[in-house]
Amino acid sequence: MRERVTYHSAVFIAILVAAVMVVLDSCKPTAGHVLGGPDDSLEIGVAATTVDTTLLKEYGLTSTSSVLEFYKGNGASLAWFSDGNLLPAADSMLQMVREAGAYGLPAEAYKLAELEVLRTELLAFQFTTPDRLDILLTDAFISMARHLAHGISRPVASSLEKDVSDARLLSEALAKGEIRKSLESQEPCGEQYLALKKELKNLLRRQLDPKVDPASTQSQISKLNVNLERWRWEAGPLPERYVFINIPAYQLSVIEGGEAVLQSKVIVGAKSTPTPVLESSIWCFTIYPYWTVPRSITVREILPKMKTDTGYLSRHLYEVLDHKSNVVDTKAIDWALYDENNFPYYLRQKEGRENALGIVKFRFDNPYGVYLHDTNAPKLFSRKERALSHGCIRMEKAEEFAYYLVKNDTIYSNPLLLEQYFRLKKRTEISVIQPIPIYVRYFTAWEESGKIVYYPDVYNKDRQLVSQVIL
Repeated sequence: MRERVTYHSAVFIAILVAAVMVVLDSCKPTAGHVLGGPDDSLEIGVAATTVDTTLLKEYGLTSTSSVLEFYKGNGASLAWFSDGNLLPAADSMLQMVREAGAYGLPAEAYKLAELEVLRTELLAFQFTTPDRLDILLTDAFISMARHLAHGISRPVASSLEKDVSDARLLSEALAKGEIRKSLESQEPCGEQYLALKKELKNLLRRQLDPKVDPASTQSQISKLNVNLERWRWEAGPLPERYVFINIPAYQLSVIEGGEAVLQSKVIVGAKSTPTPVLESSIWCFTIYPYWTVPRSITVREILPKMKTDTGYLSRHLYEVLDHKSNVVDTKAIDWALYDENNFPYYLRQKEGRENALGIVKFRFDNPYGVYLHDTNAPKLFSRKERALSHGCIRMEKAEEFAYYLVKNDTIYSNPLLLEQYFRLKKRTEISVIQPIPIYVRYFTAWEESGKIVYYPDVYNKDRQLVSQVIL
């Protein structure tokens, strides 16, 4: 009896296996069909057609509000499936995530590992619901679009207008089947960004060479990543005419029509008093300026010298002023009574070649109180490392730049008048007829004459940026 049961059981199992194989064969793609290929969708027979948006907050998304806004706009329908089939756009998006490193972005930010698992399950016909894959693809697209446009470490303030823009971008990309083109349209288009991106791809390919030590190029790859990120922080293309100062390069360039018409070495802030990244416009400059000494410098650096050297102030052309800007007779002052907590005066250095600002100072509005100026210590420009100031920027070719600013002026000044002002050696303020934008930036990788130059990380900003995001 046991043998008969065993025999019938074996027959039943064999028939069941055969039936399953027939079903599986009917699900297999026809000969020559590539799963998820560019010209066809992947037939998986997904029955669900909508997304459960109540689950979004449980998925740990990068752009939850934008993803929710997108699905609200399309009636919570699946975005990456059509008639139960996975669209080719889904594979295009997954490929973009795999290649995120070539754009200076971390693939981990777009849940690459989970996307690969879900895609593998789909191929093995073990897929139970498309919700999660659809949602993660949507989040990956929106997040990558934002990161390419604005950077990953400087979040854009969320707003309905921005969410709608993200939703529209994704809808158009899916409708046209142009995922890569749509995402790349969000990138900066400047020459420096494109040059750094090209170099990054070259280094990534080099790491795949078994003869090359991967660690040997990792430092450069990291630098390229953080500098691509900085370019994505820029609000838009630079104007036709501007002043650009790159802090780590210790260099100023005046750019017209994409070409440098004047270049100058600069001295920037020391590590303890760094020059800030900023942008403004130079609207005037002063010939033979005063230097009103910042209080921090007065009480910490000059006051101790005043206490031990009675001739220090006169030798360095300093005047002592009270809170009403009246010049004070210093003979009756006992400096020993004062320290940094109770010092009631401020110092002003008279105009002249010995002035710390030199003979010309360029002014631009900024919240840091820094400016661009000449110097009374030109020998410092011969140093290779020039992070030496209290935060302001000293310019080697300050006089040349002053002449540049008045060359087309027909109202406030002109080169001949400026020459007379320099000869008079008197304090004169000159308005700039065409205020020129000035950008003070921090780039440690820069394309010059077809080659990428890597500069020292003067203020350790590269390290700080890498610690903020996975780069």
